[in-house]
Amino acid sequence: MSNRITPEIRALVGRKHGPYRVRVEQGAIEKFADAVGDDNPAYRGPDAIAPPTFPTTFRPKDAYPDLPPDFGDVGLHASQVYEVERPIRAGDELDVSFTITGITEKSGRTGDLVFVEREYEFTDARDGSRVGGGKWVSLRRFMK
Repeated sequence: MSNRITPEIRALVGRKHGPYRVRVEQGAIEKFADAVGDDNPAYRGPDAIAPPTFPTTFRPKDAYPDLPPDFGDVGLHASQVYEVERPIRAGDELDVSFTITGITEKSGRTGDLVFVEREYEFTDARDGSRVGGGKWVSLRRFMK
């Protein structure tokens, strides 16, 4: 296995990004519920609450500002864990930030894999209260 984690990449651990603002729209909640096949009426209408996995959609508008865009052949999703302090509702404005908490490398069947762990925080933009958070793990694959 080659060492894909250079000192520059390793220096990303501990770096915080954001916050960036996310406006939660009723239509986005409904489309997400449709996409995951959940017809719960709580996810519909002007007072809709978001499904628990809705924060999957909380992405920065630009590319993730951590790894170089040419780092690896393919970027993939590995896992997510969510924490919810209160339901996310249509009309919420949330400030989202994340910190890179770990970068590890493994050798895979088709090439090297670099796993990037990020911890997220979602706060209410109006009062700063914590709405939730979680941990996302993504990976970059380097083909043999």
